[in-house]
Amino acid sequence: MLRLKGSRFFLGWIMTTMVYLALMAVGSSFFSTLSFDKWKSATRDLVTIHVPDPNQRIESNNDTRLDAVLKILRTLPNIENITILEKNDIEKLISPLAETDILKNILLPALVEIRINNREVLPNLQSSLKNLAPDIFVENHAELFLLDSKVFLGAEKLFVAIVGLITMVAIISIIFAVFTGLSVNKEVIQVMHLMGAKNGFIARAFQKHVFIVLSFSSIFGACLAAGTFFILDNLFKVAFFGDIEIDLLTQFDLWNWITLIMVPISYPLLGVLVTGISVVILLKNHN
Repeated sequence: MLRLKGSRFFLGWIMTTMVYLALMAVGSSFFSTLSFDKWKSATRDLVTIHVPDPNQRIESNNDTRLDAVLKILRTLPNIENITILEKNDIEKLISPLAETDILKNILLPALVEIRINNREVLPNLQSSLKNLAPDIFVENHAELFLLDSKVFLGAEKLFVAIVGLITMVAIISIIFAVFTGLSVNKEVIQVMHLMGAKNGFIARAFQKHVFIVLSFSSIFGACLAAGTFFILDNLFKVAFFGDIEIDLLTQFDLWNWITLIMVPISYPLLGVLVTGISVVILLKNHN
């Protein structure tokens, strides 16, 4: 009878930690991708116009700068919505960058947010506003996506590398547990060989033990990760969406859920494969 109880604690807690960390890495990758996609879809058609000194009069028609900008916007096609941001909204946007006392002493520009359905209107808009006043600035949100997409792509690659590293640690831990088990059961294995047991039979005994231990570890690690996801859900909302209430977990599609479910399922199967190969190789080298 093989003595394998000693490896349950070591291998069980190691694999619980590995499954937990792998799920956190995969889930964090989904969270970051989902956040970027929702932000991109919400702002890709938005353009913000900065109008410094909006109450200054224009000599040609005696309109204020802000009124002249609004007249230009209303004459251009492909502009679906025009919104003038209130002072409180502007102060809220830049409050993380400056203290409230400083904002009171700053002459803030007027911000006009427009939504367009055809980006070909932008060159005409920019030229018209530049002719009106050279310091009027048009902020195209789509231009921000190029840099931000690289950042999120780099984050995805980082999470993939973390999952790969976790898997490598898990494989090494399983091999170490197998090597330890073979060393502890050296005499028992010799007796089993004398009785006609093949290496495959011994490998299956180790595989059964590892599969049971890793199955419980995967379930426990998955439960810990699920609890952590629900606890951190509100923090992700605040981090990426401010005061907007969005349940990120309900935004996961079928592929996201399948991937998350496959993580705890794959580790016991990986353990069985690594264990079988390791036992056969180590026994062959010993013989």
